[in-house]
Amino acid sequence: MANKNEYDFRKISVDDLILDDRNPRLPKNMFGASEDAIIDWMLSEAATLELMQAIGENDYFPGEQLLVVEEQSNTEKYRVIEGNRRLVAVKLLNNPEKTSSQVSKVNKVHSEANFFPEQIPCLIFSDKNEILKYLGFRHITGIKTWKLLSKARYLSQLKESNFSKKSIKDSSRDLAKMIGSRTDYIERLLVG
Repeated sequence: MANKNEYDFRKISVDDLILDDRNPRLPKNMFGASEDAIIDWMLSEAATLELMQAIGENDYFPGEQLLVVEEQSNTEKYRVIEGNRRLVAVKLLNNPEKTSSQVSKVNKVHSEANFFPEQIPCLIFSDKNEILKYLGFRHITGIKTWKLLSKARYLSQLKESNFSKKSIKDSSRDLAKMIGSRTDYIERLLVG
């Protein structure tokens, strides 16, 4: 493996990726929970269905690599430090039976999906702390969400380039599937 501040890029099978059971997004009482419990929690608390729908509609975007470290007990497996929600979405696209939560919604998204990624692009780090430094920027001080007007302009451009002949209502549904959002929210932004 690479030295500090170096990493290896590789596509890794979904089956070889392990969810982080110490993910800061999880409530403390779930630390150490099983994969199934984490999947169920992410479905109910982390807008994972919308992400599952977007990946199933558009495929996995290669620019959104998961950030992983080799699992200490098994060098064939990798623990996902950043990208657990994306991993849950892909795991459910491939195996919708992995959840006991929102089963009918998961099955509906699965049945409408066009893509079922079996490998995900990953950056493999030698030390979890290297990833944790980046996460502070990404989730606390970094990536700034767009204001409403910017979101509306973006959606308007997407509508014109992809669904120009469709009504606001129909294009809102298609745009929601495309970007992993809710139809009513997209429609409000387009109308506004």
